[in-house]
Amino acid sequence: MLVNTSAVLNYNRCRRFAALNDPYTALYLNGDFSEENSLFRDIFLSHIYHPNYDIRKNVTLTYEFEHEVTLTENYDFIVNDQKIYCLLPYTATDFLNLKFKDGQHKYQVFTKGSDGVYSIRTSSLTNKNFQEKIEKLYSHFESIGRVVFSYALKNYILKKVYPQKKYQLYFIILNSDYKYDGISYTDKLYHTFDFSGLKDLNELVEIALFRMINHIELNDFTPCKLVKKACGKDKSSECKFVNFCYSHLPENISILDYFNSHYGFNEITDEGTIHHDAYDLLNEGFVSMQDLPIFWLKDQNHLMQRYCVDNQTIYFHREKLSRGLSTLKYPFYYLDFEALPMPIPKFKGESPYTQSVFQYSIHIEETENDLESIEKNHHSFIANPNKDDREDLLKKMIQILNRTDSSIIVYNKTFEKTRLEELKEIFPTYKKDLDKIINRLFDLLDVVKMNKGFYADLCFKSEDLDSFNLYHPDLGGSYSLKKVIKIFKKDAYDDLFIKDGIKAFKAYQKIPDSSPIEAENIRNNLFLYCRQDTYSMYQIIQGLKHLIGPEFTIKNS
Repeated sequence: MLVNTSAVLNYNRCRRFAALNDPYTALYLNGDFSEENSLFRDIFLSHIYHPNYDIRKNVTLTYEFEHEVTLTENYDFIVNDQKIYCLLPYTATDFLNLKFKDGQHKYQVFTKGSDGVYSIRTSSLTNKNFQEKIEKLYSHFESIGRVVFSYALKNYILKKVYPQKKYQLYFIILNSDYKYDGISYTDKLYHTFDFSGLKDLNELVEIALFRMINHIELNDFTPCKLVKKACGKDKSSECKFVNFCYSHLPENISILDYFNSHYGFNEITDEGTIHHDAYDLLNEGFVSMQDLPIFWLKDQNHLMQRYCVDNQTIYFHREKLSRGLSTLKYPFYYLDFEALPMPIPKFKGESPYTQSVFQYSIHIEETENDLESIEKNHHSFIANPNKDDREDLLKKMIQILNRTDSSIIVYNKTFEKTRLEELKEIFPTYKKDLDKIINRLFDLLDVVKMNKGFYADLCFKSEDLDSFNLYHPDLGGSYSLKKVIKIFKKDAYDDLFIKDGIKAFKAYQKIPDSSPIEAENIRNNLFLYCRQDTYSMYQIIQGLKHLIGPEFTIKNS
């Protein structure tokens, strides 16, 4: 059986993974960015190339381990049979932000040497806080731990295949602070890391391999304990069998759907407080919100959720909804962006994994209730993926939004605001226009859920600042746009081919390699999806107004 880092890590999640997994697809990969990798390789090669160097590219090595397990890993560049470089679609931020305390000061765990290579600090090995920090580097459940394990396995295979050679293995990881000048990529695009200073990496690999083999030989299909970090539910590292293993949980009303369930729940007894971890409760059979004794719930928002679930009803705070919406000013502009997170920045001013805006949708509600159809007063822009259309996008967006000084409604404004701030830096000519837009952003999430600062300014009392404004059992503890719209319009996205932002940017990426007919079809699907996002905000406000009462209007705001 052929296995690589991803396969080993997945088989180590729990004993059940092996029984569920098809052994012929054991090489189960996560996070491969093959298209961008070719560009990354070309950029890196241009920086290390020398006519006298012997450079081997894209080398695959295999090693027969035990129990019919063959280890395999790819190595991007082997230079002069001495240095080996592997390129990762990962930014170095988590490694550079890993810091420990020594007295009154904080220091980086990884330091940059005179050769420009980051390696682990060796002068602080006895520091207790240092030891606590580097534990993450050995954990399969931490993102940086998975990177280190990849290094360890690659190094393990190297030593087994070439026991007499003294290769030095380096990982090339993207620098999130790098800004592309739009002309050529410099070596500041990436950082070089040497993890060889970490102890017991070979032991780390062999323990994981034998655990994997043990799980395969057990072939035990029976349910096992659910473990938060191992399962990675709702995380980028989520196990591919999460939907199967969690299928016994009731939709939207499981104990994991309580707000902040990761903090657990406290039971007050005569002997003292007993803390219950949410996953411990799951494994003990507490699967539904209603399985928890209600006296364990002290948080008013938990009690609100429980009331709604027990009575299958909606809760709303009429006064907070009405006063929040009354701060709006007509005409309303409903704004939504779609953006592409590119590992290698494509356009000037962008950094690795910058969310590059490629689409906007704008609905305009000139006067109250005048968007009776989704087609009315709608504006859209979808960039040409083969060229930099950002300035054209900006010009047209500014022309639409800045014809008045009224409210620009977004949902979870951090995303749109951050994109606008980034565009302001890249195109300083439009700073004043973009500042006008930023200053007028109104986050509908503040009204639907809660924003303490916003409602404190509206003179609400402290007890009201801790309670959420709206809840329905179908929310399942989430206030995402797609969840909230279903309270008021269940079928809002049912007829759409694209139903979320991830599918949107993945579809957009396919346009350059599509036929003209296919490309036009993708663009139409993107248009329909983003249009529904802005219209959903209008529909949510209409739904909130209906809850408040027929007498409520925003006309005089």
